[in-house]
Amino acid sequence: PARYVTGYLLTGGEEGIGEASHAWAELHVEGLGWVGFDPANRCCPDDRYIRLGSGRDALDAAPIRGVSRGGGTEAMDVTVVVAAQQ
Repeated sequence: PARYVTGYLLTGGEEGIGEASHAWAELHVEGLGWVGFDPANRCCPDDRYIRLGSGRDALDAAPIRGVSRGGGTEAMDVTVVVAAQQ
């Protein structure tokens, strides 16, 4: 089996601002368990990767999801600071 994982990736320096979420895949390997693969960065996830959710696909692994009814407008602003653990 495989699953889609969403989260953030610490890039450059010891502290960065997460401008966008990141996603990678995990495969279940017998004897090892779930093993991550990040084809976008050609590496396996390590301690720079922060997992928010996992599922069958991007919709299933979405960290925020909901339904609204009626008129009006809505907006969502997100700021994420990703910092190395001291």
